[in-house]
Amino acid sequence: MANPIPIFVEIILPLALVWAVGFIARRFLRLDPRPFARAGLYLLTPTIIFVSLIESEITLVEGGRVVLLVCVLAMALWLIAWGQARLLRFSPEDTSAFLLTSIFINSVNYGFPAVLLALGAEGLEWATFFAIGHAFLSNTVGVYIAARGKGDSLKGTLLQVLRIPMLYAVVLALVLRLAGVSLTTPFVIGGVQVALLPAIYQAIKLLAQAAVPVFMLVLGMQLAGDGQKEKEGARLPIGAMVLAGVNRLLVSPLLAWGLVVLLGLEGVAGRATIMEAAMPSAVLTVILAIEFDARPRFVSAMVAGTTLASIVTLTLLLSLWGIGG
Repeated sequence: MANPIPIFVEIILPLALVWAVGFIARRFLRLDPRPFARAGLYLLTPTIIFVSLIESEITLVEGGRVVLLVCVLAMALWLIAWGQARLLRFSPEDTSAFLLTSIFINSVNYGFPAVLLALGAEGLEWATFFAIGHAFLSNTVGVYIAARGKGDSLKGTLLQVLRIPMLYAVVLALVLRLAGVSLTTPFVIGGVQVALLPAIYQAIKLLAQAAVPVFMLVLGMQLAGDGQKEKEGARLPIGAMVLAGVNRLLVSPLLAWGLVVLLGLEGVAGRATIMEAAMPSAVLTVILAIEFDARPRFVSAMVAGTTLASIVTLTLLLSLWGIGG
């Protein structure tokens, strides 16, 4: 069995300390999490995805199977979680929260350091491509699920999706890569070098570096609550939390394991993909839940709960591979 102490100290503890800062800021400074959540969704997420796409060394051919796996995995989890929600007669808002926490993965904030710890730089390269594909889904399909819970029309929900700038960041990054445009090379005007593109790209990278701590602060502030009672019927039963946790930490990696075999992802590529699929619920789901009022307290509790529970599940996964200890 792998030793859980290094996993806790190197991955969970740094995140928990930032959550604590957000918790304290909410309780004692009375900071409102909504502006931070909106900044994360509309400003920081597009920049971190843009930078990842620009700097990734994995080719489209090599990463295509990983992207396909991410899409099939998300669809399978959606069908499973939707069926469970129907059987349990959840309201539209409850269903949105349940789907968000069952489907969407903390592939960057938690996944990157976990994969790097277990599989090294090569594993991190594959994890990056997984995260790019997953980020596209979470910022499009995730927005659709979160907004749909409010009872919006299909047209209104699609318009909400089109408002998310991450979609345009992906398109722009792909166009620049395919066109061979360098964002780090100055261009010459009248014999003078002008480093305009490098300056713009450096600003984008600075914003991208702010994404992870802002996401963690938002989670911490949400865990602190607002000191007010939720409206009647807003709380999901504890069984819903357990079931969503099982979907995220057990069903997801098992499905990914089967898809890895089916798609022929071997060695480090396969293991990095399975590890990413085994990550807890995404911090981004908290931001989406706040933005679209999709039971944000339930979603925050699920992110924190699955993160803590993942200490055990990831240790078991690594022990099966003989990693760690």
